[in-house]
Amino acid sequence: MVVTSASIDSLPNEILITILSKFTALQLLPLTTTSHRIHDLILLILHHRMFEAGALKRHQLLLEASHTSNRGEGYSICESLSTKPLNSSPEQLSSSLSDLSDLYTSFRPLKHSPDRSAFRTGFADGGGWFFPTPVALQPSPSNLPDENKEKEDGLVSQDILLESHELFSQLCTHVNLVKGSPRRGLFHSCVNVGEGILRVWRDWLAEQTKCEGGGNGDVLWADSKNTVGLRVKVVERDVVPVGPPLRAGEERDVSYTLFYEELLVRTTRLLLMVERSEELESGKEGNAILFVLGNPETTTTHDDAAPICTTDSSK
Repeated sequence: MVVTSASIDSLPNEILITILSKFTALQLLPLTTTSHRIHDLILLILHHRMFEAGALKRHQLLLEASHTSNRGEGYSICESLSTKPLNSSPEQLSSSLSDLSDLYTSFRPLKHSPDRSAFRTGFADGGGWFFPTPVALQPSPSNLPDENKEKEDGLVSQDILLESHELFSQLCTHVNLVKGSPRRGLFHSCVNVGEGILRVWRDWLAEQTKCEGGGNGDVLWADSKNTVGLRVKVVERDVVPVGPPLRAGEERDVSYTLFYEELLVRTTRLLLMVERSEELESGKEGNAILFVLGNPETTTTHDDAAPICTTDSSK
């Protein structure tokens, strides 16, 4: 009997893709140096996964972006819009791994539901405690043009007030990925996608109000790596003068409303956090966490009210 040797290169692409699809994104990256053919197949797999992750079919993205003095006041659920390069629109197949890092998934933060109750949570992903609560009622500026009110009423907004001596304001930004469950208000996992401080300058706000539509399309990035950013519309509001008249050269108090038109998340980071969430839910490492809907000040023992649950899956 004649025995012939065969290498992995002799396998058809369909079989190689089936084998490589069993690995996570972090496990696939070192394999890209194996050969040009393996590199191209892994690129194809990652490209497909990134667009699938951007759709968030099994997860929800929560945004908290409020003034630093009101940190922790609430969150907004985000609706997935599209995944594409930041500075171009065509959704063509990336030719290299570096092209994948240019992909961003855009989301629209949604205003809260009036009947949304508070969440109480357990320890999440070894990164700290996460306390999402309903967002506060959104302001309705009275000086907005009537034709724009309908559009802006559907956007999450944040008021910015700068006194005469203040040059900027800061927004504390957190973006978290959660995995829901059939039971309302119960999350299986929560991982942090990105966080940081958005610094909004007085001069920048004034420039945005002069642009058509309340902005020139600039992205306010929450971190130095441009992982998470916001596109906002800026509308100036009337401020009632308080105190003595201003002297020559003094700045006046100004007030603006920022409307969150679009949340941008780097898709590579989103994919890694989706896979991390799946690992937590499957119990492959660490603790599995359940996030429970309820009143954090009371402890209930009713059968229909689930307590905070922390299950050590490593045992």
